[in-house]
Parts: sequence; C-alpha cells; structure tokens
Amino acid sequence: MTMQKQQLRARMKALRAACEDRRARDNGIFENLFSQPFMNAETFFVYVSFGSEADTRRIIEELFKRGKTVFLPRVAGQRMQCVRYVGQALEKGAFGIMEPQGDAEEIVPDVCLTPLLAADRRCARLGYGGGYYDRFFMDKQLCKVGLAYSFQIVNEVPAEPTDVFLDAVVTEREVLYRR
Repeated sequence: MTMQKQQLRARMKALRAACEDRRARDNGIFENLFSQPFMNAETFFVYVSFGSEADTRRIIEELFKRGKTVFLPRVAGQRMQCVRYVGQALEKGAFGIMEPQGDAEEIVPDVCLTPLLAADRRCARLGYGGGYYDRFFMDKQLCKVGLAYSFQIVNEVPAEPTDVFLDAVVTEREVLYRR
C-alpha cells in the first residue's frame, strides 16, 4: 500500500507541476467553492497554498470580505494548531510552508479547507504522508473539504484505517460529496 501511495504522490506532484492553466482552474475552484452551502459557516481553517497546490489566497480574501473568521495552520511537533488570521505576517515554518504568527487557539472550526495530492469519488484523500490533517481531524466535528484540480481525481486512493475521508472535494469542474 505504501508503495502505491508513493507512486501516486510522485505522479500527482508531476502532473500538478506541469499544469499550465492554473489561474483558470483556481478561478473555477473559487466559483464552485463559494456556491456550496457549507460556505455559509462562520469559522474556517484554511491551508496556505504552497508550490503547485490549488491557490487559497483569493479564498482567504473573500472569506474576510464576507466577515468570516479565518484560522491558518501552524505545525507544532506532530500536530497542527489553529492560529486566528487577521492579516498578520506569515513566516516560513515546517516544510517551508508559510505559517501565521500569534497564539494558537483551542477551537474546532466549522469548515476545514485542506490540500491534497489526489482524491477519489468516495472523498478519500491522499496527502503528503505526514498524517497532520488526519490527526487534526480526529475526534472533531467539522466539515472537511479538499481543494483539487480535476486531474487529481483518480479511480481509487489507497486508504488505510488511519486515513480520514473528506466530506467534499471541490475542483474547477465539479463538487464531489461523500456518499
């Protein structure tokens, strides 16, 4: 199983890196995302896009415009913390990903927008292999939403018992909901 996951991760990273029309795809994700009922929630935990991930900068700006409360992730050891984002400076954190400064809060946000390398129609998610989001999701009642380009949707993501399925996956072409 691990070898399957490693091969799929490598393939998806290569496909994403080669993606030419990212801006148009990001616009489609933005439009599809903000048409969903779960976007009426009040608190959002949003990843800071990194490298070739689906972009979240415009999403965060729009959440602010709509008066929503936004939290960004910060890695502390093996866990992710929720840090309220109010426009403060970001600094390079674990894995070179930009993270917010400020105190972490013990909060369960209504909606978590999560990065991924691949997903399937069951809303199984393939992440980067660190298990940070799976651990973050444990024992929390929140809406888990993956953002992806349509070519990241595969027939089947190899899933292990510790893998947490998403509630929805939003691409530029469609929105998948877990059955």
